[in-house]
Amino acid sequence: MQSLQIQSLTKQYKGFLLDNVTFTVPRGAVVGLIGENGAGKSTILGSVLGTVHPNGGSVLLDGRQIGELSLGEKQKIAFVQDTACLPVELSVRMMDKVFSHIFLKWNSERFFALCKKFSLPEKKAVKKFSKGMLMKTAIAVALSYESELLVLDEPTSGLDPVVRDEILEMVYDYMQGGDKAVLISSHITSDLEKICDIIVYVHEGKVLFDEEKDALLERFVQFSCEKAALRELDPNCVERVLYREYGADVLVPKQCLPQGFSHKGVSLDEIMLFYAKGERL
Repeated sequence: MQSLQIQSLTKQYKGFLLDNVTFTVPRGAVVGLIGENGAGKSTILGSVLGTVHPNGGSVLLDGRQIGELSLGEKQKIAFVQDTACLPVELSVRMMDKVFSHIFLKWNSERFFALCKKFSLPEKKAVKKFSKGMLMKTAIAVALSYESELLVLDEPTSGLDPVVRDEILEMVYDYMQGGDKAVLISSHITSDLEKICDIIVYVHEGKVLFDEEKDALLERFVQFSCEKAALRELDPNCVERVLYREYGADVLVPKQCLPQGFSHKGVSLDEIMLFYAKGERL
């Protein structure tokens, strides 16, 4: 069963169009949303959360329009931003009391277990926490009210590798039952390569790729050559070319790799770079 379905989503701003975006976030899957700044990722997330009102299309949770859900049904969606929106004057212990009156299915036992697991002090005001501790606290909150869809917006931005790995571990643990789903937007694509099952790449308001991560990374290879050598290539077999001062980097589908060129695989970062700055041959 699909958890989240985004169908033909359209939003017009001055100078920008989110154009007919369609993808799904299946239960049991972590979907990574990637794209350059201004590509439309925040508009998509805002539409999921109800803070952005699209001009067209629909956002469905288990087949029902987001705007038609009851309070209890809306709380099936947990959201964590890059800058944790927490009542920072409170301690973890005080937050438990507050959130138990806000969320219909708040689980205090789980909340304190997560805080203990990630060494979060119970009595210290949250405003005294480091950025990494703040993010872990925000995710602990999100995982403590029986949500079924976890939406993360840049959860590991600005954090050191150890804390980033701990946060990815929290996401991994959340998925262990197989009946939940995660939509995560991040510029740190190496984190997404570790944990995501599916990648949705948004470029200039349109979805370029919506496919399994491993298949996407397996589909392309890259090689470098002199600019003069580009004349030997079939333009129909070249996906993108990045022109350098002394040559060019070329992205091609693996089955279109011309003979005689040494090649290597590509990362999500490199795919984004080819599409953002590369050109057609």
